[in-house]
Amino acid sequence: MSRVRPPDNIEIAALRKKQTTVFDPMTAGTGTPWEDRGTHGSIPAFFKTCFSSMFSPGKLMSSIRRPETINDARGFLIGLSAIWAISGIMHFAYFVWKDTKVVDFDSVNTVNTAVLVALTIAGTAGGCFFGFKIYTIVYGKLVSQEKDAVLFPEVLIYNVNAYALGPSLLALIPFAGPPIALLWIFIDLIVAGNSRLRLRMSAAVIDALLSFAAVLLICGAGYFIVEFLILNHAMEYHAVDRIPPIQNGNTPK
Repeated sequence: MSRVRPPDNIEIAALRKKQTTVFDPMTAGTGTPWEDRGTHGSIPAFFKTCFSSMFSPGKLMSSIRRPETINDARGFLIGLSAIWAISGIMHFAYFVWKDTKVVDFDSVNTVNTAVLVALTIAGTAGGCFFGFKIYTIVYGKLVSQEKDAVLFPEVLIYNVNAYALGPSLLALIPFAGPPIALLWIFIDLIVAGNSRLRLRMSAAVIDALLSFAAVLLICGAGYFIVEFLILNHAMEYHAVDRIPPIQNGNTPK
């Protein structure tokens, strides 16, 4: 039997040579709104980036134009740290106002209040900024141990995960905002690992979960030490002074 040769104009998928695409994690994208803030303006670009992080995180992280430097991502992170600081002050002010409505309210201690406001700003803004640094360290170590994982530069991990913090904008919503923001950020961090770093979904979830839990544990321990052990127990710092209770049937002078 003679061998039949297919015509040249017929394309058979099985005969087509497979083309392998090489994944380059440092590939530059078209640019995030924050990277193009010179065109959009800093404030509009900041909010556009936050909204993109919330509703199209995969697309946002793929569009990073300068993955070889953290300058843009760090500026975005500083803006988000300011958001958390504003949220902390808002909630602190509410609880001080609430304490002024109690029966034994005497006066607002301005010195203590100023100290507590400063600590609130330092704790929320610093917690966001340095907590993220802890996250990238832990996350980088976990990702490097994944099977068949590409060795990602630290600067890329910083960039990708920084843009996953856009839902921090929700922290401005009273009470429900901060926990919703944290949950949304966690989802974005999973998307960052799966879509931008090409991790398996299971690896993206586990690595983000362990790193996120480590940050929450460290920040929670720091808050407990400062708030309950130092301010309330050792130094007795309170924003509101209360009327001393009546002792031995005599009213305080």
